[in-house]
Amino acid sequence: MDILICAVCARRLTEPVGLMDAVPERPGHDGLPDPDGRRRAAATMPRGRYAVEPHRRGGPLVVCTAEEQAVYDGMYPDGPWRSDERGWLLAGGPRNQYVLHPGDVLPLALHPELERSHGCCGPGGDDGANRVCACGAEVATAYADCVTPYETLSPPAAVRVVPVGEAFGGGPDGHVL
Repeated sequence: MDILICAVCARRLTEPVGLMDAVPERPGHDGLPDPDGRRRAAATMPRGRYAVEPHRRGGPLVVCTAEEQAVYDGMYPDGPWRSDERGWLLAGGPRNQYVLHPGDVLPLALHPELERSHGCCGPGGDDGANRVCACGAEVATAYADCVTPYETLSPPAAVRVVPVGEAFGGGPDGHVL
């Protein structure tokens, strides 16, 4: 079991999570409310688990080349395509982000640029990191809109994965010793 910590200040960011071999297939969603009235897809990851997403995810969105259009499957695997006056767009965010169940992520502050958290039913993730550590470092992108997967992604440059045995024993402020 591991935890993710902020690469800047070493503050603990997650509950203990175990690595999966791959990101599970993202559940489809029709945008309709679930039995609890929430308009979001089922979580991509089961609680207590994380995986590495090899594809680019998140913003900024970038123009797709003809070669990419022939081989890439949307904004995320099996996901939607986006376009604007520039043409077809792809996620321009980093590869190899850690994908987590949102319930395994400890409370994080909203990014000070509030437009990064826009969406109709929750944050869409198209504008880059929308969650920050208490130290101010951009550490995650929460996805919880009615047209996105329900997940939280953290780029490998922003966080470190630490085995639980090395992590606990930190101070009361959440920093890992």
